[in-house]
Amino acid sequence: MARLRRFWARGGIGLALGILLAPSVSFAAPTGEERVVVVVAADRDDDDVNGVADGAETVVRGRAADDVVALVDGATRIEVDKGAECARPLVSGHPTAWPSARGAVKVQGVAPCDVEGTVVRGARRTPFTVHVRAYGFRGGAGEDVDPTKLHASMERTAPASAPADAAASYDDPDALRIHVSGDESAPPAVEVQSYGSAGNALDRLEHLPLAAVACRAGEGAHCWSSAPIRLVVDDTDRLQALVLGRSLRGEVGGGLAVRGGGRKLQAIRIEGPRSSAVGPIGRFRVQARPFVFRVAAGGAPAFGATEERAIGIVRSELALASSTWGQCGVTLGPPADIAVKVVDPPASSLLSFGDDAGLPASGGQLHLRADGKVVAVTWSAGLDVAAVAGKVAAALESQGLKVVVSPNARIGPGAGPSTDLLVHRRSGAPVVLEAANRDEPLSTDATLEVRLGIVDLSDGLQHFGDVDAVAGTLEERALVKSIDDGDPTTLDLVFVPFFGGGGRIGESFIGSDASSVENVVLLDRAGVRARRSSFTLAHEMGHVLLDIPGHPDDYGIDTPSSLMDSDAADASAFGPRRISVEECARMIRESGPEARTPLLKPWKLGPIRY
Repeated sequence: MARLRRFWARGGIGLALGILLAPSVSFAAPTGEERVVVVVAADRDDDDVNGVADGAETVVRGRAADDVVALVDGATRIEVDKGAECARPLVSGHPTAWPSARGAVKVQGVAPCDVEGTVVRGARRTPFTVHVRAYGFRGGAGEDVDPTKLHASMERTAPASAPADAAASYDDPDALRIHVSGDESAPPAVEVQSYGSAGNALDRLEHLPLAAVACRAGEGAHCWSSAPIRLVVDDTDRLQALVLGRSLRGEVGGGLAVRGGGRKLQAIRIEGPRSSAVGPIGRFRVQARPFVFRVAAGGAPAFGATEERAIGIVRSELALASSTWGQCGVTLGPPADIAVKVVDPPASSLLSFGDDAGLPASGGQLHLRADGKVVAVTWSAGLDVAAVAGKVAAALESQGLKVVVSPNARIGPGAGPSTDLLVHRRSGAPVVLEAANRDEPLSTDATLEVRLGIVDLSDGLQHFGDVDAVAGTLEERALVKSIDDGDPTTLDLVFVPFFGGGGRIGESFIGSDASSVENVVLLDRAGVRARRSSFTLAHEMGHVLLDIPGHPDDYGIDTPSSLMDSDAADASAFGPRRISVEECARMIRESGPEARTPLLKPWKLGPIRY
C-alpha cells in the first residue's frame, strides 16, 4: 500500500522573384547582373506527423510545406550548374526535376550544400544561389536524433555543467545539441523555441551560441554545435546556475524548434524517454477526476475560501503534476479541460460489515432505517462476513433501493475481509442510513461488527496506518466510495481539509490491493501548500502509476532528488522531482495499455503550428 510521503512541512523583394527566409539580392561583378540568394533548411522533420520526413513526401502540402521557400513566381526553365541533389523544386506541391520546373516554383532543402544555377524567363536570365543548411539534433553520445523517428524528452536528471568542448560526449540522456552544417563559412544566427501541445509558444533561447566542430561525411564544408539543450518542468530548474542559458520550459506533446530569419528551420516533438527497457516511450494520457470536499455540507471548500479559488488551486496542482510526469511522457491533459468538482462530504450511505477484524457471525439481528424505512434482517451463527452482507443487501433491494456491494482486502490482523454496502435510491441519489433506534446498536451480533460509514471532516480525515493500509479506514472508504465511478482506469484525486492526527499530507490507494478502493490519491491543504518542495500530488500519483506501496529509500539508497523519495523536502532544482528511466519503464508495464488496469491511454501527436 502506498503510504504517506513523510514530510513534516515537503519578405520579399521588389522583383519578379518571390523569395522567403532571409532572402538577399547581390550584384555579381563585373557584369552587374542580378543574383538571387536564398537560404533554406534541409527539410528533415515531420511537421504533418505522418511518419515521413517532409523532404521525402511525394506531395508537399499542409503542415509539411511549412519549411518550403518560394524561389520564383514564373519561369520558363531553371538551369542548375551545381548542387542539384541538395534541393528539389516544387510546383503546386509536387516535386519535379530542375530543368522541367515551370511557373511558380518553390524550393525544398534536402541536404547541406550550395545550389547554383539560372532562372530563365524568355530572354531574361537571372543567376541564383540556394544555400541549404542542415539543422539537426544530437544526443549525448554524438548520435543523430531523427525528428521523424524519434523525439525530444523532458529532463530527468539534476543540473550539471556542460562539457567545454562542443563535440564532447555527455551523460545527460535527455538533453540535445543543436547541430548545423552547410557550405557557408560563417555560423548562422539561430534561436531555439519550445512550444506547447496546442502550438503555443512556451519559452525561447535567443542568439544560441554555436561552436565550430569537425564535420562528418555528407555534412557540408562547415559545421557548428551548441551546448546540450535541456527541456525542463519549471523556472526553478531552468534558472539554475549550472544550466542557465541552455534550459527552457517544455511540454509533452509540444515541440522544440530551431528558428532563424523569422522562420522555423527544423523541429522535433516532445514525448517520453527515447530509450528504455520497454523501448522508446511516446505520449500517454491519464484520465483524472478531481474532487475538492467541503469541510461540512454547504461550507467552505478544503482550501481557497471560495469554490472558484479552490478550482484554480487544483488546476495549478494538476499542471505541476502533469508537467512532472512529462518526464515519462505522461500528461493529464490541459488543466482547463479537466472538470474539478467541489462537493459536500457524503451522507451516511455506507454500511460496513466486519470492519477491521473480519470475524464470522455469532448470530444476530440488524435494525436499520433507510430513508425512513425500517429494515430488519436476522442471520445465524457461522456465516461469514460476505454472506451476512449479502442478506442485508437483498433486504434493502426489496425496499426498492439500489445497493453496491464492495468487498475490501483483508487487513494484516483480520480473520477475513470486510464488506461494504453503498446504498442509493434508484435515481442514484444517496440514501441516509441510521440505526432504527438511536438507543440501540445497529446489530446484536457479538462478533461480526456492523458500522455506518460516517464522514466528519471537521476533525480531519481518519487515515490508514500500516495495519489497515490495504483496505483504508472506514471513514476513508465512505468518502472515496461516494465519488467512485466504477471505472478503475480513471485516477480519482481527492482533496480534503486535513488528515487527523497530523504528520500526513498525502496518501494513495494502488490498484493491486485486491480492494474495492484503488487508483485513488488523497491530498490535504498542507500537501497542496508543499508544492515544489515536495511535489506531493505527483509523488502520490507515482505510487499508483508505478504500482509500488513503499518508497525506494525504505529499502535502498536514499536519493533526495527522486520524486518517489519518502522524506525529501527541497524546493531547489535538486529537490525530489526526478523520475528515472527505470521508473518510466515500470510505469508502462504496470499502468500502460497492456497492464491489468490500463491507466495510461496512448495519445497520438497531432500537427502544431510553429
